[in-house]
Amino acid sequence: MKDIFQTCCLKIDNIPFPMPREVPNLLQQGALLVDLREELETEILTFGIEHIIYLSHSDFEDNWTTLPLDRPLILADAVGLWSKKYAVFLRSRGYEHIASLVSGIADWEKDGLPMKSGKYQPLNGPCPCMITPKEKK
Repeated sequence: MKDIFQTCCLKIDNIPFPMPREVPNLLQQGALLVDLREELETEILTFGIEHIIYLSHSDFEDNWTTLPLDRPLILADAVGLWSKKYAVFLRSRGYEHIASLVSGIADWEKDGLPMKSGKYQPLNGPCPCMITPKEKK
């Protein structure tokens, strides 16, 4: 399998950390994004892409063997903490084509990449009695 992560700007301990803007090109080359966020998080907002697998970090160690070995995987979460941990985990178990998305969905959204709203709207307000749906920009 071709190493599509060789062009990534950032590598730590031989694990590529692509910036959000690098990911669309990697997806076009066959990579899959693995969203490690919990279901509650993904029901509010998700990556607006087609090539995605949902495997929450709380279920990861029980279900990681369901991930394909024949495709490059980009692990992602909210800010990049779980994705780094599980990239190391998968690398130690024989997955060679693994990357961890820099800063997760937070920087993905900040960079203006495609987003998709879930069935729940984010809420905000100064106190519980004043919570309203968060206005979209």
